[in-house]
Amino acid sequence: MDREFYSLRKEIKYVIPYGKALAIKEQMEKLMERDDYCREGAYLVSSLYFDSVNNIDFSEKLSGVKDRKKVRLRIYNGDASLCKLEIKQKNNDRQQKLSFLIAETDARALSQGEYRVLKNYFDTSKTSLKAYGIMVQGQYRPAVQIAYDRIAYKYPMYDTRVTFDMNVRSAESNMDLFSPSVSYTPVMRDNVVLEIKYSGKMMGFLSAVLARFHLTQESYSKYCAGRRVHYDFNY
Repeated sequence: MDREFYSLRKEIKYVIPYGKALAIKEQMEKLMERDDYCREGAYLVSSLYFDSVNNIDFSEKLSGVKDRKKVRLRIYNGDASLCKLEIKQKNNDRQQKLSFLIAETDARALSQGEYRVLKNYFDTSKTSLKAYGIMVQGQYRPAVQIAYDRIAYKYPMYDTRVTFDMNVRSAESNMDLFSPSVSYTPVMRDNVVLEIKYSGKMMGFLSAVLARFHLTQESYSKYCAGRRVHYDFNY
């Protein structure tokens, strides 16, 4: 199994009501193939976001800085064996995602500030070296857990993906990504985050669907939206 992953795509986001999301989803069922993880229904995405001691990533997002990043641990459907450490770097609407598989024990240690565990991956992952530099220099520590239910569609040309993220929720007190009993606070109840992702250019049928539903592009961050306690206290 590959241990390191890379993608560079354009990402467009929309925050839309559930009713409209269902209508668009019906179109996707006809036009695209479901992702392997959600053949039978939505799958769970759980992420533990890190930030520097002075919350530089959070602040740069709020300030609208064009070149910015996020650092997170991510698992799917609670499967610790497929835990990834990811660096997501954004330039306008271009997203570069660098990631590698990390053992649960090392992920737990990293959450406790033990950056040295990343050295275990230096020989097989350039991303681990980059992450080590970022996290040591900024003294990164866990900031918030974000979870949501996702239905995803794929199309082979231009590495095209369409995702619907529902029931977005966050936890700012429990930083154990592998805990089965996290007490989450709802971030988004009545809306869905729709993301269109592709390399090269958008497929014509997707452009037609977006035009039909009169969608307005938004710059939405689940990470920032989930840090309510921090935002209310500091801003």
